[in-house]
Amino acid sequence: MTEIVNCRVRMSDSVGREGSERPRRRATHAIHPLNHREEHSGVVGNMAQPIEAEAAPPVSPGRRRKLIAIGVAFLVILVALTAAGVYYLTRPSGFSGTIKVGFTISLTGTYSVEGTNSLNGIKTAADWINSHGGVSVGGKSYNISLDYYDDQSGPAGNIGTLYTKIIQQDGAQFLLAPYSSPLTTAAAPAADNYDRVMLSHGGSSDIIWTQTSRRNLVEVLSPASLYLKGAIDWLKANHPSDKIAALYASDSFSSFATQAAIGYAVSQGFTVVYNQSYPTTVTDLSTQLTAAKNAGADDLIGGGHFNDGLLIMNQLKTTWTAPAPKFISLLVAVTEPNFQTQLTNANYVTGPSQWESVVTYSPAEAQTLGLTWYGPTPAEFTQLYGSLNGGATPAYHAGEAGAALLLLASAIQQANSLNTTDVRAELGSMHIMDFFGQFQVDSRGLQIAHSMVLVQWQAGVKKVVLPSDIADGTCQYPYTGA
Repeated sequence: MTEIVNCRVRMSDSVGREGSERPRRRATHAIHPLNHREEHSGVVGNMAQPIEAEAAPPVSPGRRRKLIAIGVAFLVILVALTAAGVYYLTRPSGFSGTIKVGFTISLTGTYSVEGTNSLNGIKTAADWINSHGGVSVGGKSYNISLDYYDDQSGPAGNIGTLYTKIIQQDGAQFLLAPYSSPLTTAAAPAADNYDRVMLSHGGSSDIIWTQTSRRNLVEVLSPASLYLKGAIDWLKANHPSDKIAALYASDSFSSFATQAAIGYAVSQGFTVVYNQSYPTTVTDLSTQLTAAKNAGADDLIGGGHFNDGLLIMNQLKTTWTAPAPKFISLLVAVTEPNFQTQLTNANYVTGPSQWESVVTYSPAEAQTLGLTWYGPTPAEFTQLYGSLNGGATPAYHAGEAGAALLLLASAIQQANSLNTTDVRAELGSMHIMDFFGQFQVDSRGLQIAHSMVLVQWQAGVKKVVLPSDIADGTCQYPYTGA
């Protein structure tokens, strides 16, 4: 297997929508054969060998100056393309064609931690698919290639333009959505406008599907309305008299998830004594945290994403002490390993997770439930992810993103077609299991079968504490500020 590194110049697409190949010439700049999968400058993949350059005739001094000028201009273009963050693979030997999957992902900006982990999960899934025979359509095997851009975590107004480029210029046949609900909402119209199936791995706000008809957008993960339900269920069973404070980001996902939890908590007999949102660009939450404490709250729920989750925990140390909150459950941030490593007070903090590597979905369980199994087991995905990412363990953002690509590959294969209508119909009808859990959507494309878990940091180890039948730890209470 060979790769191209240090060169992000996009070459003309060699694969038509149905996989037919057109002849082309390949650039020869900075192309080096490598073994297996080695990363450099963010570009990895299965790359064809460069063609041999023909011997050039002698060049006059005047023409040499022109060539130098052209070369300088080319380098300027090369730098601009590199900034775009393009990842491109071509078809290796042994496959009849390539299925190009396009998407944007947040490698910089607010969602960079979640986005980077999501991308690593997608690459892991692509590696597994391509090393296990690719995708079979019409008796032919196709490899998966990835075509992506760094969307810099927004603004949302740029997302539609990037997806138009991915579809119209790059020729992507299928799409993955960006990370986050706001960016998924911005990307979704392109799926319908250009008739492409799009799988959402990081946009879970229910209103993406409930307020607007989305013909081609399909949700892989559980919807936002279920994120904090596990925390409320645990409190109901163990500390039903606690008073709750809700402090959360104002983006659509965080607001919907926390408001749904507030409604559910009230229905379970809890009193919510504080309910406040904050801007996604917030840098100081000391006033809000002090107000939540002064309102008499015992517990804190909410948050938003990684950076504001860290902010909440760091400012708790000076604003909500003696006593500290008894129970804390925050969205998104808690599941990331860096949450624990960057804090001194993460012990006993809980958070909802779409998936953890210790959750043991298996082909045997799928068979017992009468479901088809596709892809690696949780242990195999975790091992492969670690081998491609310096021994790292995948968090749920990597899991859900990798699952999205696996589910797309399964749907294409089961539909036996590269046609959008056929693949979307298959996604709408199939009920299967992979390492991420069960997959089934309703008529709108909203996920209805996947189950979430509640995690808690305990002595530097992330434990699954709910549901009890798959837990590897028991939820500890109260939080002590340690």
